Amino acid sequence: MSKLIIFLFLFSSTNFYANSELYESDLYYLDKNEVLFYKILNWWSIVPNNNDTSLCFKNIEVRSNKTLNLKYNEKLKILKIYLKEDFADLISIFENKNTYLKNEYVNKKYFKNLKIESIKKVNNISLKDIGLSEYKKINSIKNNLAFKLEGKIAGLLAFNGKISFHKKGDFLRSCPEKTNEKFDIFFEILNIKTDEILVKYSLKN
Repeated sequence: MSKLIIFLFLFSSTNFYANSELYESDLYYLDKNEVLFYKILNWWSIVPNNNDTSLCFKNIEVRSNKTLNLKYNEKLKILKIYLKEDFADLISIFENKNTYLKNEYVNKKYFKNLKIESIKKVNNISLKDIGLSEYKKINSIKNNLAFKLEGKIAGLLAFNGKISFHKKGDFLRSCPEKTNEKFDIFFEILNIKTDEILVKYSLKN
């Protein structure tokens, strides 16, 4: 525990907070503390820390730090909400190509007839059965929209150097087995001004 406190002190200073957008297009939070996440990856991957498990099972939140893009097809009633860049690119979310996040919640204030579907990507979301008035409402708050991803650290993957939210794969740094530990993953589209969730998806592990 002492190692983690020292680690957070070194890499969570106000200087790093103020300039985080210069290094990462997303905001990363470790147990609610904003951090420069690439430094965590570098720190955990070096040889002296090969047996360190102080990061295991810690909660990670990622929030998009750039304005989301909207594309609406009025004829098909499909609204795409997307980032041109990858989102949460330092995280391995899906353990295989057959893994999906299931829709858990729809805010009826914004979407009355949204067709419920699972998603495979977290940087490009297509919402179906969206009326023109609903699109205009979303477009009016475009600058307040953000993606948010949340999960627990299950290890550091060897082949891509990413933090894993799942327990499958070849790990450079693995976490000890904990029978009752849950690795649930949550993804949301947020109105960051009002703190409202528009749509929520999850994968329960």
